[in-house]
Amino acid sequence: MKRLYLLLFCALPLTVSAQSEVYFRQPVADRSLAGLAASELTLVQTGQLNQLQVQQTGRANAIRITQHGQNNTLDLDLTGSNNRYAFAQQGDNNLTQWRASQNNGQVDVIQRGNNNQLIQESSGLATGVSLRIEQTGGMRVLLKNGHTP
Repeated sequence: MKRLYLLLFCALPLTVSAQSEVYFRQPVADRSLAGLAASELTLVQTGQLNQLQVQQTGRANAIRITQHGQNNTLDLDLTGSNNRYAFAQQGDNNLTQWRASQNNGQVDVIQRGNNNQLIQESSGLATGVSLRIEQTGGMRVLLKNGHTP
């Protein structure tokens, strides 16, 4: 009986150790007077070894994030106001890096399957941009906008 307890004590933490990270930053200047964020962030993350980093500057943005699977990375650096972002990664080993400067835009990104990469780099301010991207398994997309000297 003691061996059974010892086995359960040692083995149980190995089976329930989901380790995921979340980092969110919003500058003090972009918070409302009540001390609450002027933007909305909804996050659902299931699986192990998922990483999420969000840095957001601006007002009245809605960000919805869903990650299901293992070893997914979502790295967002968002600047602008009145935007609607929705990111979903369903599968394993998916990567999204999104660096956007825009106002009044709507972006939907869905990555299904495994080993997808989506990298977006912005060097200029976009206005009124609507964009929807869906990927299924093994895709790699690099988007660039703005002027690059």
